[in-house]
Formats: sequence, C-alpha cells, structure tokens
Amino acid sequence: MKTKLLIIATILLLCGQNLLYSQNGWQYLGGLNDQYLWKVYAQNPDTVYITGASSYNGQGLIAKSTDGGANWTKTYTATNNLLKDITFYNKSIGFTIGEKGIILKTTNGGINWQLKTSGTIQNLNAITLAGLSNIWAVGDSGVVIHSVDEGETWQKVDLQLTPNLNDIAFKKDTGYIAGNSGLVYKTINTGAIWTKELIPNTILDPFYDCKSLCLTEHNIYILSGWEYGLGYYQVSKKNSTTWQSDFNQSTSFTFVNDNVGYSVYQDITTGSSGYIFRILNTINSGKSWSVVYDNAVNGMNTQHSDICIVSDTVKYIVCGGAVLKSTPSTPITALNEKYIDKGIIVFQSLSQDELIVKSNSQPISSIELFNISGNKVSNIKTVYKLNETTIDISRFPVGVYLAKVTLDDKTQTVLKWIKQ
Repeated sequence: MKTKLLIIATILLLCGQNLLYSQNGWQYLGGLNDQYLWKVYAQNPDTVYITGASSYNGQGLIAKSTDGGANWTKTYTATNNLLKDITFYNKSIGFTIGEKGIILKTTNGGINWQLKTSGTIQNLNAITLAGLSNIWAVGDSGVVIHSVDEGETWQKVDLQLTPNLNDIAFKKDTGYIAGNSGLVYKTINTGAIWTKELIPNTILDPFYDCKSLCLTEHNIYILSGWEYGLGYYQVSKKNSTTWQSDFNQSTSFTFVNDNVGYSVYQDITTGSSGYIFRILNTINSGKSWSVVYDNAVNGMNTQHSDICIVSDTVKYIVCGGAVLKSTPSTPITALNEKYIDKGIIVFQSLSQDELIVKSNSQPISSIELFNISGNKVSNIKTVYKLNETTIDISRFPVGVYLAKVTLDDKTQTVLKWIKQ
C-alpha cells in the first residue's frame, strides 16, 4: 500500500475556487478608529504605543495600551503635527518625532512628554537609538540631526543632502539612511562617517523613493517605490556584499531575522471598502510568501502602514484608522516532528478546527486527503500558487489521516496527521 498523507479536512470554497487564505489569528482592535495612525511600537505583548494624528483637528496623537490593545489612553500634543515615529530605550525613556521638527521625550513611560528643540522646522520622519549617547533622526530636505546627551539637545549633521530622508536604522556600529530618488547612505562607525551606498540601477531604480529600512543579522532590506499609487513598491535585499531585487507589492514590511518576515500590501478593488488588505509571511528570506490575511476592509484606505513584531505569536499592524493584532496559534516550533517532512509542514490550529499546510520552498499545487484506510476524502487544487493553505476540519471525526502534498515543481510528500 502506497504511503499516503494524513489530513483530515473539508474544503471551503472561496468564490467557487478551492483556495482558502489563512484568516484566523488576526483581530481588529477598537478604540482608535477615528484617528489617522502612522507608527506602532510594542515594548511587550501588552504595552503598545501608536502615533499619528487626530482625523478631526490634526493634533498629534500618542496612544498607549497596557492590556494588549483592549483599551487605549490617548495623549494629544499641543500642535497640529502628525507624529511619525516612536521608539523607546527602556520601559521609561522614549522619544517620538513628527512634522515641523517636533521631538518629544518621556522619562516615565509615556505618562508625560516634554518638547525638545530639534533645530529644524523640516518634517522629521524617523528616529533610531544606537544608545542614549547616540540618537539619530532624519527628515525632509536632507535633514539629519544627532544627540549625544539622551535627547536633551540636538545638532544638525550636514551630509550635503537635499532629498527627503525617510528612514534610519542601526545594527551595532553599522547604520543606513534611506531617502527619495534612490538615496541610500551607510556608516560602519556609529555615524562618525557616512558614505553613499552604490546600488545597481537594475536593482534599485534611481527614480524610486526609498521609504523604509530593516536590518537583520546578515541582511539589509530597503522598501522603495513611487510616491503615489498602490502596488508599485518593491524590496531590495543585500546579503553580505550583493544587492538583489527581492519582492514587490508591499507598502510596509519587517523582518524578525534573516529568514522570517512580514509584509503588508494593499490593492484597489471594486469592493465596498475600495481596498484589499493583505498580510504576507515569509520563512525563507523573501524567496516565497504566504498570504496569512486577505480581506476588503474599511478604514484602510491609505498606502501607509506599519508592522511591529513582538514575538512569534503577537504582532501589531496599523493602517489608516485601523489596528490589527495577531492572536496566538500553534507555533511551528511546537509541532510534532512526524508532521514535518521535506520542507512541508502540517499542523492544527489552536481551535482544532483548521488544518494548516505550509511549504518552505515551492508553492503548493494540490493536496489529496485520505483516511487511514486509504479512501480519498477530498482533493484540493490551489488556483493561486501559495506557500500556505488552510483547510476547515471542524466536521471531520477524530482519527488518523493522510495528506499527499504536491508542489509546483511536481515534488510530492506524504504526511500523517492526527485529528484531535
């Protein structure tokens, strides 16, 4: 008898197609729907900060939750400035920056914020801490400012740049600045000297605006694209000394490490909300992506979004006036080894109602389902080539099943899985 897959599953049809995106694990958070949200920062799964502005009068907004987003305390600044970035050194000391050169500092965990003199009236777009004695912020018209005294005073750093600078990030002594017109600058000595990073035009179009950065242990990721319009953003990646064009259709992204990352993408649709909102996940450094959330949503009608990864199971996303939070599901690391073979992973959701099939390499082409007697239960052919498929198993009886997974390159793997 041929080796057969164990999978207990019922097919849910989506628009008449045998494809199901993994929607479970994400929930909307209330309390901030009337705001224009820009940046999310989480110190831990419960303590979360979000910056932006009031959608009514434009006042700068800092919102804080200490219960994982169930409730929010809103603090408005006295000026009508969008607050665009926020970061903390520890649970007490933090900074937020925004339009017209505004810099705010807290020393008591966001209860109070003090206005600091930045020395510029240009919009500040990003701030990063390489230590309390080495704080950097960048903004429009090539503005770079630096503080060596815990953010109390700031000095301009003249790099003779004119494009708007959109992001800055450090990993130990190495830092990068990303700006409009394909501008990328690099330092390898904590900012003492900055030099232009040369990236081939075939990888990074010099007319593209570099919007954000992410530095992992060995890789540098840069999100670039047009200033206006959705779906024209791409990510370039540098591994060691080589740059390559990695993936596209992203409006924000972040990587947990060299391999695991998340991306948010929005697309225009004819639905009532006007936009399709997608969250994608990669576990192989962007070589392939799985759709983990795909929905038409109200309030997410802006091309700006932001992602914060707290842990393997807790993540926050802001977009427009909406906040999403991931909820814990069965982590891959907790799986029984017998459900993993040749890069194919089969596991059951925490609710026990869904079976999740993942491929670490090629997209999944089809899944054939058998009971332990070898009788075929169902056959799933994926219309869109995804690396992850979720199947409703709520109606399957407890027992042992087999799943035969065929990948896009015709590779086949058979796994046994037990319906609890």
